[in-house]
Amino acid sequence: MALTPLDIQNKTFQTKMRGYEKDEVDDFLDLIVRDYEDSVQKNRELEKALKHAEEKLEYFNELKDALNQSIIVAQDTADKVKTSASKESEVIVTSAQNKADEMIAKAEKRADALTLAAEEKAKEVLTEATENARQLAVETNDLKKKTRVFHNSLLLMLETQLNQVKSPEWDEILAPFSSYVQDSHQVIREVLAKELDNENESEVNSSQAVVNETDYTVLEADGKVVRVSDNENN
Repeated sequence: MALTPLDIQNKTFQTKMRGYEKDEVDDFLDLIVRDYEDSVQKNRELEKALKHAEEKLEYFNELKDALNQSIIVAQDTADKVKTSASKESEVIVTSAQNKADEMIAKAEKRADALTLAAEEKAKEVLTEATENARQLAVETNDLKKKTRVFHNSLLLMLETQLNQVKSPEWDEILAPFSSYVQDSHQVIREVLAKELDNENESEVNSSQAVVNETDYTVLEADGKVVRVSDNENN
């Protein structure tokens, strides 16, 4: 079953430790719903235009067949008149033949022009639909790439914080609180291990919100692990 804007609107996510901000996820989902609804509407309009073009092409083909049939009938009539009439009739037949040829040429020319116009319109509609689909795929891939870049930056930040906490300088500063430091080291190792495991999971869905890149993890003297934003420091 195709994904609908309502499916995106009603999508819920389980909450886990260090999960994304719920309001930011909801806001981003609302944005995706609006864009997706626009894409669905445009696709419907393109399908409607294509159907209309196909109907016109079918009509023109039927018109061409009718004209060809009329030409056959006119030719048959001209032949009968030509064989049964006198010299004067032959002049009339010749005139009628010339007139019929002119009508045939005009009819064929008009039918060809209408057919060509319908085919060009159909190609234009198909080209536009293909380009819209390609652009949507490019935008989706770009969002996935940006999400992976942020994920890798977050992992690097966690590894840097862990290395700082395990440095000899920290051990010397926090020597009076060694029991708490050991516990905090374990907490940070667990957090980092969890992030590294998440890297091997399936690609991040393009509808997930990007977490503020200025947040980072620090270790307090009492052994607690907390998240601090640059906005708070300012």
